[in-house]
Amino acid sequence: MKRILLIAGLVLAVLAVGYVAGPRTHFDSIKNTRIAMKTDLVELERELAESEQKANLRPDNEARIVWADSTKKQKTPYSFVYIPGFTASWAEGDPVHRQLAHRFGGNLYLARTCEHGLNSPDALKGMAPACYAESAERALAVGKALGENVVVIGTSAGGMLSLYLAAHHPEIAGLILYSPCIATRNPALKLATKPWGAQIMRQVFPDDHVVIDTYKPDRAQHWLTTYHTNGLVTLQTMLDEWMTPEQFAKVKQPLFMAYYYRDEANQDPTVSVPAMLTMFDELGTPASQKEKVAMPNANHHVIASHFTSDDVAGVYRATAGFIERVLHLPVVNAQ
Repeated sequence: MKRILLIAGLVLAVLAVGYVAGPRTHFDSIKNTRIAMKTDLVELERELAESEQKANLRPDNEARIVWADSTKKQKTPYSFVYIPGFTASWAEGDPVHRQLAHRFGGNLYLARTCEHGLNSPDALKGMAPACYAESAERALAVGKALGENVVVIGTSAGGMLSLYLAAHHPEIAGLILYSPCIATRNPALKLATKPWGAQIMRQVFPDDHVVIDTYKPDRAQHWLTTYHTNGLVTLQTMLDEWMTPEQFAKVKQPLFMAYYYRDEANQDPTVSVPAMLTMFDELGTPASQKEKVAMPNANHHVIASHFTSDDVAGVYRATAGFIERVLHLPVVNAQ
């Protein structure tokens, strides 16, 4: 019996070593480079538009500037930068981001992240942590050109990128996080960055593509419905490396977080609410400058978009209240 147990133990040890030594997907390291934008804002807008026109995008998925006053196109005391989540466009925060920028009289930059919005079934195939982070850095650089102070708004994976930026840029004036992706609700995605991750992904997605056929046509215009599984590997790589207690402790800016949660049976089906709450507690932000709000009537992961949320008005009111109380931004347009 002892001999059988010994042999079984040796077999398990060999299998364990074989698993740990298995192939992994490796990406180049993220370079912490600073990006500067033109100070001539009309010229900046023109260059952004030209760059987006060359990117082979799906209709109405391009990044854009929403001016506080389109007749002047001048720098405002505060600007807002919106970073959408995984596979999404600016529409993921619409109309809340526009309403906030209007209320507080700020220019708004609606960013597009790396490989998102492409008019190709292979969208996200060329995505990597370096370009994903760089696209967030570029969005912040545009925000700095548009405003003396920048408030960053992010949904889901855009919230993850917002936290990444905040840990590296203490000058950010404030963070607004909607359903931030600290971990996915289904922990199986963590296997994607483990040994044999690519092989496991190929068993789940034999042709290396994710296809979503449940979106209504209006939503499908603004979210990728077919994309390469490399995007999922990139997302999990970012979560592994940057959504950690050490990084959260570096985030010291005022921060507002809202998320869908009613009870254990009715909560965000896409990302982990417990992971969000743990992150919130681990932030370096003083308790008096951070606020978390459950939105039980949103009924969706994407809580700030009219395409998905049942409580857009509630999300807007809660966010605007935080900005007034904690960031002390003056109300420029009450309506």
